Amino acid sequence: MTPATTTTQTGAAAHGRQPARHRPAWWVVLASMILALPMSQAAGILREELFDGPVLHWEVLVRRADLATLRKSGGPWNRQADEDAHATIRAGDRIWTNVAVHLKGAAGSFRPVDDLPALTLNFGKFQDGQTCLGHRKLHLNNSVQDAARLDEILASEMYLQSGVPTPRATRALVSLNGRYLGIYVLKGGWDKPFLKQHFGSSKGNFYDPGFLKDLDSDLERDSGDGPEDRSDLVALRRALQVEEPSERLDAVSRSLDLGRITTLGALQILLDDWDGYLRNRNNYRVYHAPDSDRLVLMPHGMDQLWRNPRGSFNPALPSLLGRQLFSVPAMAERLSGRMRELTNSVFAPRFLDGIVTNAQARLRERLMLEGRDEEFEPVQRAVDDTVRRARQRMAAFAGQRVQPAQAARFDGEGRMRLAGWQPGASDEVDPQPAPPVRSADGAEVFRIEAGSEGTPVSLKKRLLIPPGRYRFEARARTRAVSGFGACLDAEWARRNQRLDEGQPPVAGLSGTTEWTVLGRELTVPARGDWGRRRPGGGGGTGADAPREVTLVAELRADAGSAEFDPEGFVLIRL
Repeated sequence: MTPATTTTQTGAAAHGRQPARHRPAWWVVLASMILALPMSQAAGILREELFDGPVLHWEVLVRRADLATLRKSGGPWNRQADEDAHATIRAGDRIWTNVAVHLKGAAGSFRPVDDLPALTLNFGKFQDGQTCLGHRKLHLNNSVQDAARLDEILASEMYLQSGVPTPRATRALVSLNGRYLGIYVLKGGWDKPFLKQHFGSSKGNFYDPGFLKDLDSDLERDSGDGPEDRSDLVALRRALQVEEPSERLDAVSRSLDLGRITTLGALQILLDDWDGYLRNRNNYRVYHAPDSDRLVLMPHGMDQLWRNPRGSFNPALPSLLGRQLFSVPAMAERLSGRMRELTNSVFAPRFLDGIVTNAQARLRERLMLEGRDEEFEPVQRAVDDTVRRARQRMAAFAGQRVQPAQAARFDGEGRMRLAGWQPGASDEVDPQPAPPVRSADGAEVFRIEAGSEGTPVSLKKRLLIPPGRYRFEARARTRAVSGFGACLDAEWARRNQRLDEGQPPVAGLSGTTEWTVLGRELTVPARGDWGRRRPGGGGGTGADAPREVTLVAELRADAGSAEFDPEGFVLIRL
């Protein structure tokens, strides 16, 4: 098969062969882009034609027999069935032959080859030494979860500018055997050229965790000349198990690049990236950098950002590093400081506008050259929505301090005293402890007055609790309470959904009472047993992973008040 006989895309415009007088050279576009960006960014990111030049139309030409192979792809649920097809790739004025192609994508983005498939292009697998402008591997992402085809571009530029390596991205038009698929995102691959570019060497161990696996899993080792027994990962796991927080931090610092993991965490929170490492143990790679002898976590799959512009800047961090590293006060403070620093560089409207303006100009030029002007307006509407949500997110952050959930620690009798309660409405901003007050009899108490029209008023405490059965107790008394009364409850952190299923009904304390012990039994489910089920299992921390639960002490009443004993809150493991 030759490109001349299999290409059915119409005209020279489809392949970027327009007369020079209608098409500015790529370096002109690149120069204008650099001038529009902050000087530090222009100096800090390697600029190259592939990602900064004109948007190209990528034609993937697959032999008919190999299309049958791609139709058998197992997707994210059965990677064993994935096989590479042989293809010819044409982009602009360049042609590459004997390129390995396979379908890619996770549970939300995988599409069959006859739909809108996401593709991985490996230029050197079948033809040793072949690259695409220096890149051995590239991805053509369908970005079905990002109508603007923009999140991956924005996030990669933000990470790179902030010192965290990740492949770059740009827009692309894509056709498969003459069938036009539309606007895609072209993203660089995790290959040895990438590692050499960012670390000076590709000899360190490079790990691909796969789908929903944490650092305590046996991660797949893709490449590297380091130990084959994953002893570098084992050393980090052992360090994270050190009991005393300051000693743990010191031990972890000998295995992990703390600066880069802090920046990664800060950006994942600021960008509301719920599907990244810290919040979902997903979409990351690990490299053992030879120069520093430290492990570096790097993000990818950043196509679902800004979902809740005013969402919490103190989200659940159930990953291993979230629980064991960022629960250390010094690291929590470091994370907060890094978030504030980033508002002076990449997490700012000026940076956002510079990236968006150039990306849209380059996309529009390509669509006009191909006579596809009608495709631009829907993308522009989606981009406007992304920019609106991003600006709202930036405005919502005002330098809040991150307060990760406390890890549950029980004494020898299986009991944990609970302190550090916060007003119920404060967990989405800068949480501060609820102050106790003096009651009429001189006791220090948390006092809650009934809300207007019976609206519940509460105290809350966020905890990371291992799966199991528990009893939550507190001492309370009420004064002239009419309505349901004072009670204890628990919420599933991600959705503020009550953990009521299969639990005894909540009992309320109403009227006027003396000190009474309130109790609430709850079951913290293992991953996969409750909540959103995911194909392929959880992996990583698996069923034993702690879940973030918010314990609630509240008053549901039309009138009256309740007082809680600050020393009387306890969680008991059953």
